[in-house]
Amino acid sequence: MTESTPEGKLLNLIRNDQSKSKIGKDLSIFTKINIILIGIIGIVAIIFIADVFIFKEKPLVEPVAVDTEVAAPEAEPALQAHKAQSELVPEKIEETPVKKISKEEILGNLNLLGIITGDNNQAIVEDKTSKKTYFLYKGNSFGELELKVYDIKDSLVILDYKGEKIELSI
Repeated sequence: MTESTPEGKLLNLIRNDQSKSKIGKDLSIFTKINIILIGIIGIVAIIFIADVFIFKEKPLVEPVAVDTEVAAPEAEPALQAHKAQSELVPEKIEETPVKKISKEEILGNLNLLGIITGDNNQAIVEDKTSKKTYFLYKGNSFGELELKVYDIKDSLVILDYKGEKIELSI
């Protein structure tokens, strides 16, 4: 009955306009939130793509030596002063003849602690003489003997010592 009168029609028009206005406000807030979210997703996508293409190659990792030896107590000050003074004066370096170490000696001084398998296998080798542990990749050199990692397999590491292949197994 209210629709048939001019006042009822006007009241209906006002109600419809208010509901459209509320929907319009909700829609504009929803649109602003969507634009912000799309912007954030775009920034994350750009960072991801830049990371994939810019940092495509793995950085070359050098072997890390972990010193397992306990540090000695501080020397006396007089001994330290003598040591500092002797470092200033170059001493004559005597060249010692190069001694080739046997395969058995090398195997006795090294211990293969473990192998980490994956895209780039890594070997964990302990040098008993220097009391250091090395985390090595294929091609890395380590130790005083300049041993080189020739290959890393599932349960053994092949080392190269002056052209001679030495196998370390777990």
